[in-house]
Amino acid sequence: MMIRTAQQRQPTELSHATRVRYAARPLYIAAGSDTRVWLDGRALCIQREEGAERFFPLQRISRIHSSPRVSWTTEALLACAEQGIGIVFVADDGAVQARILGRPGERDEVLWRFQELMLLPQADAIYSRWLSVTRARIAYWASTRLSAPRGACDPRNARAWIEHQAQQYGGKRGAERTRQWLRALAYQWTAAHLNDLGFGRNTELGQVGEPSLARDLAELLMWYLEPPRIGWLRRRFLAASHRGQPLRLPRHVDTVRLFESRAARVAQRGRDITNSLHRLLISET
Repeated sequence: MMIRTAQQRQPTELSHATRVRYAARPLYIAAGSDTRVWLDGRALCIQREEGAERFFPLQRISRIHSSPRVSWTTEALLACAEQGIGIVFVADDGAVQARILGRPGERDEVLWRFQELMLLPQADAIYSRWLSVTRARIAYWASTRLSAPRGACDPRNARAWIEHQAQQYGGKRGAERTRQWLRALAYQWTAAHLNDLGFGRNTELGQVGEPSLARDLAELLMWYLEPPRIGWLRRRFLAASHRGQPLRLPRHVDTVRLFESRAARVAQRGRDITNSLHRLLISET
């Protein structure tokens, strides 16, 4: 892999460690009877029931999305934390039950400036105003992408209109499931991204307490996932109608595939959000 810098016209060769980090992928461990995870050298070993053991090198894992019913050893959890791999435990209904923060990344500019902002007496007002303006902007984008009526482009009305569309194409339960699952995935990506920016196990500012940075940024990222969610539910609905078959409830694995099929775009949108926050922090601190 080659990159170009602003100072160099010639491409710069990335180190092997950097190439490996960029190639890391998320690991999803679904619920299953007697699923166990333990550490084997520098790899996670996963076994379900009496099936064969599967090995996943830690350096190839960017983050982990696990069911709380999966049995983990302490050594495996600590190894992930040392490697900087965040783990989110998500229930079947999409609710985040627990998370483990990995070692923070090396880039701490956003963290440092965010800490400086929180020391200001007007910090809450500044952050709330940025969050409100950014939410309104992204909600308007999502609603126009879905051809929502003019009166449904503000965050409150856009949310109600989008959920109405989701229920129309996926049923009430299907709409709720997909929203919860995608929201959990967005939260997991955001927590891992903040970890890379320095918000890790030793610096939990902004991920716990007020403001809850991971929760707020994940909510913004979720708006970007609404057009593909509605489009996917609509395609399922039309396909079932064409075949004359009853509409089946969406599966968790299919929602994960939907999210991962847009992984590059999700990452770009997520970085756009933190870049916007960074610009605010620079102007205010």
